[in-house]
Amino acid sequence: MWAFIFATLSVQLGILAYNLLYWRRRRLTDCRSDARASLSILIPARNERENLPRLLESLAPQLGCAVECWVCDDGSDDGTTEWLERHAAGLGVRWFRSAPRPDGWVGKNWACYQLAARAQGEWLLFLDADLRCEAGFVNATRAYLAHTDAHLVSAIPTFTPSSLPVALLKVMVPFSVFTLLPLGLAERHPNPAFAFANGQVLAFRKSDYARWLPHLFVRGAVLEDVALAALVKRHRGQVHLLDARAWLRVSMYPTLREAMNGFAKNAVAICRTVPMAIFVGLMLMLVYLYPLAALAFPALRAGASIAAIMAVVIFGLSARVVGLPFGLGWLYAGSVALGVLTLARSIRWYRRGVIVWKGRVYRAHS
Repeated sequence: MWAFIFATLSVQLGILAYNLLYWRRRRLTDCRSDARASLSILIPARNERENLPRLLESLAPQLGCAVECWVCDDGSDDGTTEWLERHAAGLGVRWFRSAPRPDGWVGKNWACYQLAARAQGEWLLFLDADLRCEAGFVNATRAYLAHTDAHLVSAIPTFTPSSLPVALLKVMVPFSVFTLLPLGLAERHPNPAFAFANGQVLAFRKSDYARWLPHLFVRGAVLEDVALAALVKRHRGQVHLLDARAWLRVSMYPTLREAMNGFAKNAVAICRTVPMAIFVGLMLMLVYLYPLAALAFPALRAGASIAAIMAVVIFGLSARVVGLPFGLGWLYAGSVALGVLTLARSIRWYRRGVIVWKGRVYRAHS
């Protein structure tokens, strides 16, 4: 058993080390180039009264003749609509109310599809409403897009959790990606099995979007970002992943309950099937929690200590990928426990066949 645990930890640590070196070459920087793509910033918003104003206020000084911003109000009932009516025009933002959602569409995908139909830029940049942009982000992005050969560009922001429990759960995101998926394969390998993108930040060329209609083809997908990346790979397109921690911050979920529900809606879909999700949960407990329990037995303490130290390093470095402190690695047992509980919630939802998200009911299928 210990050989299996050490082998698993070593493989994950090796993939993580490779990704950290790879990641250093993927930082979004302002290259000072005169060539900058025209850009349509597209924001789907449903009940984002607390988040949307801060995003638009951070974007407003960066808008101009070659940069437009559209918001789709997706049936909000928390004051988002009223805020847009009063403030959008003053910030240089255009917006509209979503048309009725057709059967089979996830709300976000339907909002993005409508936004793309109105966009005029060479590139379409979809942003989640809970992001915050630093000054210069739009110009840096435009410069990168003007020179890239990618068909889909995605980026990772800095995570800014509201509390320690939320931070511990959020560490499971970079842990799940950066210890299992070599980023070189995610970018260059044509097999959709290696697809990855972050749905908080997605950019398509308008011409590619018009040919592929990506949100139409993933209209029923709750985990739409990975489905979009897989679609691009099926078209033999290139996916680029960027480190945008210097330019973007994301708050995501204000409470642990909302965070667990938010991650639970995607967890089984990430694992592909319910049986695989159960297997992943058991593996997490075996590799990461069993050694902690084994520390109580003197005969097992040496091996358990080495495994625990490796786990601290893995989770600490994973936290750094999204701008969280390395010290969270010392609390990795909390991350794993919250991750397993969230996965169990997701399994229950998917076995029931129903996900309730933002007041809407969606079919859950892996």
